[in-house]
Amino acid sequence: MAKHTEDKSEKKRRIDWRLSLRTKWTLIVAGTMVIFFGIFTGVLYHSVSQILLAREQGSVQNTLTAVSQRLSPFKKDLTINDVNPVLNPNFVVSNDDQRGRPDQGSFSQDSLVAMMMQEQVTVTVFNRQHQVVFNSRNPAIDYRNMTNGVHVIKQDGANRMFGVLQIQSAMTGQNIGSVIVKNSLTGYNASMYRLLMQIISIGSLVFVLILAVSVYLMTKLLRPVKEMTETMAVVHDDPNTDIRLRPLRGHDELSQLVDEFNGMLDRLQRYIQQQQQFVQDVSHELRTPVAVLEGHLQLLNRWGKDDPQVLDESLDASLQELGRMKHLIQEMLDLTRADSAATTHPTAVTVITPLLQEVYNNSKMLHPDFQIESDFDLPQSAAVQIYRNHLEQVLIILIDNAVKYSRQRKEIHLSAATDERNVSIIVQDFGRGIAAKDVSQIFNRFYRADEARSDEDVSGNGLGLSIAHRLITEYGGQISVESAEGHGSVFRIDLPLFKGPLPPDEAAEATDHHHDDDQGLPPGIIKMS
Repeated sequence: MAKHTEDKSEKKRRIDWRLSLRTKWTLIVAGTMVIFFGIFTGVLYHSVSQILLAREQGSVQNTLTAVSQRLSPFKKDLTINDVNPVLNPNFVVSNDDQRGRPDQGSFSQDSLVAMMMQEQVTVTVFNRQHQVVFNSRNPAIDYRNMTNGVHVIKQDGANRMFGVLQIQSAMTGQNIGSVIVKNSLTGYNASMYRLLMQIISIGSLVFVLILAVSVYLMTKLLRPVKEMTETMAVVHDDPNTDIRLRPLRGHDELSQLVDEFNGMLDRLQRYIQQQQQFVQDVSHELRTPVAVLEGHLQLLNRWGKDDPQVLDESLDASLQELGRMKHLIQEMLDLTRADSAATTHPTAVTVITPLLQEVYNNSKMLHPDFQIESDFDLPQSAAVQIYRNHLEQVLIILIDNAVKYSRQRKEIHLSAATDERNVSIIVQDFGRGIAAKDVSQIFNRFYRADEARSDEDVSGNGLGLSIAHRLITEYGGQISVESAEGHGSVFRIDLPLFKGPLPPDEAAEATDHHHDDDQGLPPGIIKMS
């Protein structure tokens, strides 16, 4: 016992260390959403970065082009006196040097000067000897043999953009210098930093919201599972408990699971109650024959073995009780098998008419003193989904009951008919009938009416009708009885009509039976297979 308790404690500790299903699903859902959000914001951040960089690159390229066009009219190597009057609005020149150069008054409207006036832009012009002849902002850019084009370079821990262009004379076509435009990308870096901070802030908020929503949804979705676990624990401690899960409103998989779980508990409780009732009934029914056997054996053991008459009587009585016990045990086995009949033969299909005709013919042969009538208003191919031997067993039980309880009028009617949905089979007798108080209980196991118990001519253990009821209900059918005391009983079986294609063996039997009818076999003749 102590070892079992330790095992349960160890198992509970192992379970406690595991992540719960709610935690796993929450992490999976939240993690997946965060990953998708990260991918989306990463693509957005990269797209915005490329758009802003493309705009800055266009601005640098325009500045390079404008400076090159402004200085291309010169023929020779560029000098300070050549470049500054063209690019620097604050550079003062003599009247003679103003020829061929822009008007000073127009500098305020010059787009090139406006671009160079930006704080993040530095324009430096070099001559062919790589000497600085113009610089828009200190310090001047160092010439490092940069190739033509616009480049983004990491400098001082931040992105910087450099544009390089060789200046050619429009008159000679020769290289007269070069221009480098540096864009510190101050606005770009600030914009991208703000965007990154906004993404981080929004991402943190989204993560918290996703986590909260995931916890709420997982808790709500897994609440039936948790209740199911708690219910199973209660059922484990008390199998006869009436506790059930609350039905869910939604028509989804969880609602279906809850319904199936409650149905399973109902079936489990019913099986437990049937088992308990079965044990009680068997013990009650076996008590009498065992007591009789014990009494006769004690009688023989004391002095009856020396008296031939007592010995014969005791042996006859003992053998009679053993036969009763044997019959009882066989019926109990049949009843146990009936509880799982449909699952044992789930696809069995039986054509009705040949089976009814066979049972009718056999009954007439076994009970020649009875007038047995038949009326089968059925198509030759009418079939039900039930194992043939089981349906035959039910019909034999009903006919045997009719024989047992018939008195002056020894007459039995066996009839069958069908509608669009069901096949109905009726067994009618004209015997003693069943009292109104007993009608609702005759399908219970071991139940026998008081009149039957007191009648020595009627043998049985009260299991036949219970077996018939169990077999029919297992296959989705119904069995009922109408009875008038002193006038007889009518037992009715309703089974769903099978509408699918017949199995080959049943189809062949239906065809053979139809041919037999055509050949005019007389009633009462049993066709031997």
